[in-house]
Amino acid sequence: MEEKAEIKAQINALENFFFNSQIEINYLKFFLAILMSIFLAFLVKTTYIKVSRTLNDRDYFSDTFIPLAIITTLVITVIKFSLALSLGLVGALSIVRFRAAIKEPEELVFLFFIIAIGLANGANQFLLAIISTVSIITFLLVKKIFLDKNSKYKNLYDNNVNILNIELNDPKEDEINQVIERIKPHVLSLKLKSANMEKNAASYIFWYDIDNQNTRKFLNEIQNISKKNINISVYSKTGVYE
Repeated sequence: MEEKAEIKAQINALENFFFNSQIEINYLKFFLAILMSIFLAFLVKTTYIKVSRTLNDRDYFSDTFIPLAIITTLVITVIKFSLALSLGLVGALSIVRFRAAIKEPEELVFLFFIIAIGLANGANQFLLAIISTVSIITFLLVKKIFLDKNSKYKNLYDNNVNILNIELNDPKEDEINQVIERIKPHVLSLKLKSANMEKNAASYIFWYDIDNQNTRKFLNEIQNISKKNINISVYSKTGVYE
């Protein structure tokens, strides 16, 4: 009798999962899951801004982390009790076309990181979410500290967000080297990222790092170097020109 009752209970549970769209949500756990997602997503956002090597605007991109974690938590909380709602979500997403361009793999990794946090919290696996988040963040910070101390990678995380674009029209022999020699005293580091040389023109892109106190001298030198055949563009996301 007990076995029959247990089998019947399991059958009822399966029927509710497959066919029942009415779910009962524990709002206390849901509220806790939302708070946990916000807190962990904020930690990931702060870590991303400090350790990321992307050239895109880190602050702007990371602003999506907390809303994405909350939305993922909400979705998982709703659909985890019902297959019907899960299939309904698949159908809804099939008609939505996401066209956000992810230019760098690191951005995609952090987006999956945030989604994983939302999934874990939505499934009420709070301890797993905390342990995983803390472990990954610790690894990223230790890696950042190690690379900063290693002279081989010195300034790697800073100078790659500052870009100097030098365009030469009808360049003379050794003219780019003369421009570089004039710029070098005003920057901490200068690394050639790419070069495009044509018959009557040449374009060079450099990554650089600069001391905030030398900003004015640096810009003045850029202005003095600029001529009819030399165009120099400066792009910075470290805030040294704000």
